[in-house]
Amino acid sequence: MSESSHPTLLSSCALAATAKEAQFRVPYPNSRVRASRIFALDQRAADAMMTITEQPWQGAHFLTVRVNVDPDKTAASDLPLEKPDGSPADLAEEIEGANVVVLISSSDNNAGAAEVIAREAFMRNIMSAGLVLNEDGDAMKSSAVVNTLRPFTSVLVIATDQDFIPAMLTALRA
Repeated sequence: MSESSHPTLLSSCALAATAKEAQFRVPYPNSRVRASRIFALDQRAADAMMTITEQPWQGAHFLTVRVNVDPDKTAASDLPLEKPDGSPADLAEEIEGANVVVLISSSDNNAGAAEVIAREAFMRNIMSAGLVLNEDGDAMKSSAVVNTLRPFTSVLVIATDQDFIPAMLTALRA
């Protein structure tokens, strides 16, 4: 071994636990709440999402797109969004200040809405994650929405059941 290299010794971890090193630790958990926006793009995805909206999420807003849209003819401000109570929501207002956008879909019926939301998040440098519910195992049914989400999302998951939704949201600190 050369004089300049210093191998990691067993005592290195013990040194990190000393009072001298403890002064550099942050004494509290991450205090910033993550602002998450979760969008259900079809009825089956909305039904799956609604089962978890009452859980104690930190700063998460749940929204639904119930109408199929054409991404070439629909501006972000015209996207028909609903909150869980049925009241309308505005996409620009909802994603303002958001840290992550999660798009949940079970079919390719509303790939247009996925594109409008993902494009808006992408333009605002908001991380987007896609969750495609493929409970029947037929990959062809979800291929259009997967292909739509692929260029815009950092994380794209195809799940075989809706139990994956809370696990993914927890992993994203929603």
